[in-house]
Amino acid sequence: MKLWLFLLFGFLSVLAWAQTFPVERLEIVGNTHISTQEILGKLGFREGDVVDREKVLAGAKALEEMGYFAQVTPEVSLEEDKVVVRYRLVEYPKIEDVVILGVPEEPRGGKTLWSWIQIWISQLFNPPRVYAEKVREILAERGIKPGEVLNAKKLQEGLQAVLEEYQKKDLGTVQVSEVIPEAKLVIRFEELPVVAHEFRGLSTISQEEIRDLITVPLGEVGRISQIRESLQRLSRSVYVSEAKVVPELAPGGVKLVWELAERVVLPEPTSISGISLVGVTLLPTEKARALLEPIPQGVVTNAAVLRALRPLFDYYQREGYFLVDFVGEGVENGVLRVRVREGEIGRIEVKGNTRTAEWVILRVLGLRPGQILSEARLAVAQQSLMALGYFSEVLLTPSWEGEKVLLTVEVKELEKLGSIQGSVSFSPEAGGFVGNLTYAQKNLFGTAQDLSLTLSRGLTGSKETTWNLSYVGRSFPIFTQVELDLYRKEEEERLTLGGRAQVSYPVADYLNLTLGFTAEGTTKLSGEALPPRNALSLGVVFDDRDSPFFPRAGQRAQISLEKAGTFAPGVEYLSALAEISRFWPFDLGDYRCALAMRALGRLGWDLPAEYMFSLGGVDSVRGAKKITTDRMFLLNAEFRVELAQGAWFAPFFDFGVDLQSGTVKAAPGMEVAVNLGGMFVRLSASWPNDREPTWVPAFEFGMSPMF
Repeated sequence: MKLWLFLLFGFLSVLAWAQTFPVERLEIVGNTHISTQEILGKLGFREGDVVDREKVLAGAKALEEMGYFAQVTPEVSLEEDKVVVRYRLVEYPKIEDVVILGVPEEPRGGKTLWSWIQIWISQLFNPPRVYAEKVREILAERGIKPGEVLNAKKLQEGLQAVLEEYQKKDLGTVQVSEVIPEAKLVIRFEELPVVAHEFRGLSTISQEEIRDLITVPLGEVGRISQIRESLQRLSRSVYVSEAKVVPELAPGGVKLVWELAERVVLPEPTSISGISLVGVTLLPTEKARALLEPIPQGVVTNAAVLRALRPLFDYYQREGYFLVDFVGEGVENGVLRVRVREGEIGRIEVKGNTRTAEWVILRVLGLRPGQILSEARLAVAQQSLMALGYFSEVLLTPSWEGEKVLLTVEVKELEKLGSIQGSVSFSPEAGGFVGNLTYAQKNLFGTAQDLSLTLSRGLTGSKETTWNLSYVGRSFPIFTQVELDLYRKEEEERLTLGGRAQVSYPVADYLNLTLGFTAEGTTKLSGEALPPRNALSLGVVFDDRDSPFFPRAGQRAQISLEKAGTFAPGVEYLSALAEISRFWPFDLGDYRCALAMRALGRLGWDLPAEYMFSLGGVDSVRGAKKITTDRMFLLNAEFRVELAQGAWFAPFFDFGVDLQSGTVKAAPGMEVAVNLGGMFVRLSASWPNDREPTWVPAFEFGMSPMF
């Protein structure tokens, strides 16, 4: 009888798993720290629901994905004439301690300030490291810390974030070698040295020739920069058409396996007497032939042909045509026919643009099918797109598509480009506080057109009021940029209405010619008209900065002349401007930094008082009292530390001299700048030499970049 009952019970259990059944009782067994209510909420069904086998298994999967359980076992049984669904859980423990092995503790100074300075200097000049405290911090940000229940999913995310931190430090051959998921959580990292290089895919090229291109030293932890440099050298070698690297564990460290595709021009050893070149357009054919090395007599291999072609290949590379390729087209009458693919663009594909029109990107890009792609053209195109100020990232990826190049343009658009911003600052010239209110909208309708309206008004002291309407367009077919400013300025005794138009025309890579015209009329409030101003300006601007937001490399320079009068009634004068800004990249630990310097000189002849240059203030010598002059020189230096994307802190030093009177203004200080969604604000605190010495700095707001 007992055997019969057992078989009947088993039959009913199998039957329950094979078809739908009601859940008459739902049990969770084995949980200690995670509440039963929270667990039940993840199942997707409750007591009283009709479920099937798949539903029960899906519930188990949902519990596993919570990450708190090392094991989840679902059961369905018939107990006391009720169908019971039960989940047996093995829960991870609550973390009591996190032990990090294989990662050094961060060195700390002693009781003296000098000991801390020594440590800081050593960290600054030695290769960057990852310290155990940073690892704990990364894990804690993801909930892996004492007092929390261990979560395998969060732990996996945390370990991945730690490996990414190693990558930021340029350390590439690092692994998580051990994890003990107990109350005392133990995690071991291993910084593996590179112990060997292995080359795969070569057939006729010797490994010695390839090994000379590898810059990753043996016996040291593999650095990502060195691996990337080696890959770049391989890809720019005549011997290799494709290259990638795969790390493999080896005794004592890691072995780098370089998987290569040898460039094949002559598939089989053949007796040839010469090489015929086809497709050369960037240099005379005679010069191209003269660059070829002699072919060995008799039967030659693919390697021998590549060695003969190497000087021509290197010439293309030196000239910046990095996509050059050689394709063998067979041997005829003892002559090997080689087609030179120089990198002609066949198609351009745009991705990631959700607001900006594709035709705008293509126009600003400046590249088109039929052009030979070079490094210089690629860099100019990327800089032109970044200079729009609409994208946080621009990625240009060329690849071969048949006989021509497919250029993929992938952009990441900024989330917000419109803004309303206001500020209040103290102006010594106005004798009180000045309020500024600006509405700006960038990239109108996705057509690379910007519009802004600004109101500036004195709140105390002077009641000077200025309205300014500005337009900038960057998608015109001929000009790189078109600007239009209309303004109305009401002062104590006069009213000025004016406008300024300027166009920029591309002359060469990074170089633009600018032509502008300014017209304004001024009337005293009593009704008396003052002489008008009609001025033409002509200049050249060179700009190869790597980013308009936070430049870390490159420079911006301009020279311009402005002439008023002579060709039109009104005031007559001549002014000149020369300016250069230069940027150098630095890194302080995890922070991206840049040293930025600007030199500016201005000269004027016959300048009326109202058109004199200003020396002092938020755009020249920060915090200094403003004076006017017709001859000045300015030098600004900043060390910018990026706090977050679009925000930085910068200690600075400003120096200016009035070349007419010899007055010198200087100001050390610090500044915080924020550029988010088209809104730019900077707050400076400085101690200028023309104010009474005090610990209290002079504060100023700026609504545009200093340089």
